[in-house]
Amino acid sequence: MPHSPSSVRIAAVAVTAVLAVTVCACSTRSGGTSSAGPAPRSAPPVPAASGSTPSIVSSTSPSALPSQLTPPAAVPPTVTTTPTLSSTVLGPDGFGALRLGMTPAQAQATHLIGTPQTQSGQTCATARLLAAPGVNTPAVFFSPTLGLAAIYAYSGITTPAGIAVGSTFTQLTFAYPTWRGLQGSEGVGYVPANGASESEYRIAVSNGRVTQLALQLDAEDCYE
Repeated sequence: MPHSPSSVRIAAVAVTAVLAVTVCACSTRSGGTSSAGPAPRSAPPVPAASGSTPSIVSSTSPSALPSQLTPPAAVPPTVTTTPTLSSTVLGPDGFGALRLGMTPAQAQATHLIGTPQTQSGQTCATARLLAAPGVNTPAVFFSPTLGLAAIYAYSGITTPAGIAVGSTFTQLTFAYPTWRGLQGSEGVGYVPANGASESEYRIAVSNGRVTQLALQLDAEDCYE
């Protein structure tokens, strides 16, 4: 059965009223916004993997940490070394703790030499340098009047200028230009020990090489 125009108008007015009420209600729930759609949902939390420990993210920056929680700056340790006398340099006044002029007892107390002994026919006592290799080692000489008068170096001991047993003649004359052997470039020669007024180096050369090196008092009276 067809509807009359008046019933159609009444239905339209009713639908309009319903729509108005719905829009008003949605507007009120959305906090005054004009959007009628539902509020977005937050993403669900992602479960932690089995056996793992959830991480906790802090929004506190390192600069905001309390001072007592900030690790102190690393301070390098202070290293102190005790100066020791050289055990490889034959200096102008001695070798290590040995000093020219020492008595036999004083020299033996350094624990660098053996027991001084006087051989038959000799006037000066001699002793081994304990660190010298082998049994036929260079020796130290004790004058009855001057004390420790000479120290003969073994291989590896050098003068402050770097001259040692085995140095070449060229190296020797470069370090000590005033050295002159008894036969020119061969034999025994003497050069002053720098820094000392009463000692000298006795240096022997053979076949272009230093074969003997000693520090001695200028006035030594134990040999030649």
